[in-house]
Amino acid sequence: MPVNKSNDFDKAKTRALKILSYRDHSGGELLQKLSKHFDEKTSEKALAWVREIGYQNDKKYAEKLAAVLIESKHYGVRRARWEMKQKGLSEDIIETALEAYNNDEIVGIITGIIERKYADFLDDRPGVKKTVDALMRRGYDYSDIKTAVSRVKEDMEFEYNE
Repeated sequence: MPVNKSNDFDKAKTRALKILSYRDHSGGELLQKLSKHFDEKTSEKALAWVREIGYQNDKKYAEKLAAVLIESKHYGVRRARWEMKQKGLSEDIIETALEAYNNDEIVGIITGIIERKYADFLDDRPGVKKTVDALMRRGYDYSDIKTAVSRVKEDMEFEYNE
């Protein structure tokens, strides 16, 4: 019995729209999900179709994902880059999305985290190490962490001396 390729394409388009109705996906994620049910060529055609009609755009998805990872989850740029790679985004799209976050913004985010979670640990060397290690695991650069720790310590000394 011959396989109806146009019927498969219609089913792939429908599945792609259904997948995207739940949440945004990168092109790589969507292709991977479609490939579980359809052959590679049909999956790629369905991906091209949803991109053509404007339902999937890796650049917009990367910008939204970067904002969530950095501003909401408080991940560092390094960790955000890794998470975005896991979603199947290309290097140039990732870098473009992360360009929006300069060092001053990142240091400000780190400072806020330290003030909320780690300020009590900054009294001694092991506490500072614990704070730095925790922030390094979140993907922040050491130089940014060091700057933020210094700012918080200065603020704490200033408040103490008043």
